[in-house]
Amino acid sequence: MEDILGQIQKGILSGDTKYVIDRTEMALRYGISIEEIMRGALFPPAQCLGERLREHKIFIPEVLRASRAMHAALYVLRPIISHCSDNKVKGLVVIGTVAGDLHDIGKNMVVMMLTGHGYTVIDLGIDVTKERFADAVIDYKPNVLALSALLTTTIIEIKNVIDYLEERNLRSQVKITIGGAPTTMEFAREAGADAYSDTVFDAVEAIDDLMNGRCGKYSTKS
Repeated sequence: MEDILGQIQKGILSGDTKYVIDRTEMALRYGISIEEIMRGALFPPAQCLGERLREHKIFIPEVLRASRAMHAALYVLRPIISHCSDNKVKGLVVIGTVAGDLHDIGKNMVVMMLTGHGYTVIDLGIDVTKERFADAVIDYKPNVLALSALLTTTIIEIKNVIDYLEERNLRSQVKITIGGAPTTMEFAREAGADAYSDTVFDAVEAIDDLMNGRCGKYSTKS
């Protein structure tokens, strides 16, 4: 099992889409669970890419190739996750990567996990401006707005989005959670977010807590 998960990791990091699809399908045939694949094969390279990019050891074209390979693995897993869902809609989440940031690997994993856990998700994509986030709050009236950033140079955009929602009197209409490699609980508090998560799996729990009015371990108010 560990060999297959390691092979998926290497395929993602090298951007080999066909290889990743083949190994992900093989992992499923061997009875490896979706959670094991996510934790053991998808999350580690996403974390590694984030660290390399922040340290300038990798460049955007390489990240984009790896992202395509990651999408290929998610493409294989998505139908199974959707089938496992109980089809009970928990709430509406709008998600996006903030302006200036082209990273979407972690965000796409969160989208898939939320969908599989019964949420309707509207993905605004990457490089999303504060104005577009605000318009999405008006147009879609989500329960939760999820903001993602990978770079230390772009996390300030998270605060800019939240401040802009305040300016337009929209902040009280939506709960906000943030995530991404450079974000921290301290920053989430300073930015005025309601919750923070540092992994794909924690993001679902954080949003569950926000939806149910709980001050869970990812709540900035706890």
